[in-house]
Amino acid sequence: MNPQHEEKVYDAIIIGTGAAGSVFAYELTKAGWHVLALERGKHHTQHRKNFTENEMSMFPLIWDNSQYQVEGNGFQGTPNLGIGVGGGTLAWTAVSLRFFDRDFRFRSRYGRPAGSSVEDWPLNLAELECDYDEAEAQMGVSGQRTPWDPKNRREYPNPPQARYVTSVRLRKGMERLGIRSAPGPVAINSRPHHERSQCLNCGFCRSGCRVDAKYQADQVLVAPALETGRLELVTEALVTRIEMTRNGKRVDGVSWMDLRTHGKHQARAKVVIVCNNPIELPRLFLNSANAFHPKGLGNQHDQVGRHFFCHQGTIGLGITDEVVDTSTGHNMGNLMSLDFCESTPELPYQGGFSLLSLNGAGAGVMAVDPLRGLMGTELKERMKQYNKSLLLVSFCEGLPSPENRITVDPSKLDSFGQPVAKVSYTLQDNDLRIVDAATRKMDEVLRASGAREVHVTTPSFEAHPMGTMRMGNDPQTSVTDSYGQVHGIGNLFVGGAALFVTGSSLNPTLTLHALALRTARHLTQHPSRWD
Repeated sequence: MNPQHEEKVYDAIIIGTGAAGSVFAYELTKAGWHVLALERGKHHTQHRKNFTENEMSMFPLIWDNSQYQVEGNGFQGTPNLGIGVGGGTLAWTAVSLRFFDRDFRFRSRYGRPAGSSVEDWPLNLAELECDYDEAEAQMGVSGQRTPWDPKNRREYPNPPQARYVTSVRLRKGMERLGIRSAPGPVAINSRPHHERSQCLNCGFCRSGCRVDAKYQADQVLVAPALETGRLELVTEALVTRIEMTRNGKRVDGVSWMDLRTHGKHQARAKVVIVCNNPIELPRLFLNSANAFHPKGLGNQHDQVGRHFFCHQGTIGLGITDEVVDTSTGHNMGNLMSLDFCESTPELPYQGGFSLLSLNGAGAGVMAVDPLRGLMGTELKERMKQYNKSLLLVSFCEGLPSPENRITVDPSKLDSFGQPVAKVSYTLQDNDLRIVDAATRKMDEVLRASGAREVHVTTPSFEAHPMGTMRMGNDPQTSVTDSYGQVHGIGNLFVGGAALFVTGSSLNPTLTLHALALRTARHLTQHPSRWD
């Protein structure tokens, strides 16, 4: 530990070095800022040694979602958030999609479905377009223009990945049904790029990429930030409070615990940027209550932790009579269809769902999801058919609701003496109707693609937690402004998917990366505001 943490005043403290925090670390140090980054997990500095091609190797890279109190039917503790330097980018499947313009204008487009709290975002696609371009360049996204892209969209840094046998089968099946398809954009090199290998098609994306063909923020962004000499990185550090100045109008720094020694520390900064996941982030704000903010930081209108939502995910398995090498390839999105991402007036729901192919050495996905109702010999017989199977995943748009929220329970403390988080999440009728539509469509596509037997995940599982610290122009219905600056606290910022107002049916990482770029630019262009 560096005793100077207690003495110096940093330009910024970043809490969490995942998909968003890594962007801030890179951009701020590049601009000359001196930054302290505090990370709960470990730093895997040698990917070739630290990562292994094994399904079980995913779990050390995944945040433990089983620790929470849960109320409602929408949250199962699905392991889909990351931990460690690089966060979720170590275990993600790298699908890198831009939101549609309508995704930023859900309420204007569809109104407010019963039970939901949807609003329009305080920004639009045009305002984020340059940041999307830069995010794709930093990640090295492989892809090509699709039928759903505007004709003037910028070319991807890398060409698309080659189509797998499974993708050819699925494409033909979609064609028979009049469904458009295209290679999905993925942040995985289809050729050597930025001194990183091209994809070897090993199939273990979620266990960390040993050859760095996949975009992993620790290697691409944190490593060069450390090389500037302006980033101090402390791992296995649990931030317990955000500290305020004496007038309660600005934050002064943070208190944190060394998880190895249980030693307690403090650090001060001109700006604090909180990039925890959408469950831990409101937990920290609520646990940081003080005399000026008795309900929690930024929570004067009881908005911190509210409007929580996730994608509902469902996986379709179609068993064919041919070997199609399902176990080979990058995990998700070698082929996709976005034809169902927007609803039409005659449909019984608002929003939509995406369809993405699945590949790679993930036979466990079969047992855990579409085959979860089978046991014993019946399960084993179908597991043997893995390399004869076609797999699709659908992400279904979930809507925020004021009662779907994250709170804390002061009567229940974790092993470090911190009140634990409670997740209240009940699926709405609109959520269930989209899942039903996606399930039926996957069944159609798999059968049209030659499957003789089809199984689809029931019930659905939650993916991509979002909301809880949403952005907006009105402090009474949001926590931050469009830059993630907390209403009423001038030097406290939020990064990550907690900011999302609505979530589309598209994977969120590219959008949260672009938002972090936009906020980092805002911070560095107005340095005098934070002194």
